[in-house]
Amino acid sequence: MSSTANHGDYHRRVAQVRERLDLSQEKMARQLGLSLRAYANYERGERTIPVELLRALYEQFSVDPVWLLTGGGHMILDRDVRYRLDQQTLDSVMNAVVRVEEHLPVPLDAKKKARLIGLLYEQCQLLGESADEILKDSRIGRLTRLSR
Repeated sequence: MSSTANHGDYHRRVAQVRERLDLSQEKMARQLGLSLRAYANYERGERTIPVELLRALYEQFSVDPVWLLTGGGHMILDRDVRYRLDQQTLDSVMNAVVRVEEHLPVPLDAKKKARLIGLLYEQCQLLGESADEILKDSRIGRLTRLSR
């Protein structure tokens, strides 16, 4: 029995993801950093899907690797499942917000502070940068000055 026959279902699920995202094979390949030919071979089942492709589908489109391999569960992971709370990042964000508040004439009210923490945490997760690096951005400096 060939590997194509054994793995045909998950190859079809790769195509289902692309169709759900309403992307051509060419655009999907580009998003995943693959050549069109390599990507098309994965969809046709002519190549075994590597772990790197599973990871790229997860990182780019929140595709559940378990669903992709087994068909069980949901195609797209909930954002809450994908971005689990990272305590180290949260601590970094909290420390950065304290430093921002030190430069303000009046502390942020609870709602604004919570929103700043949430937005900063999300940016850390999406960009892979520390809270301090994100706060160095000149646009953020202007925003904190506006909140005075």
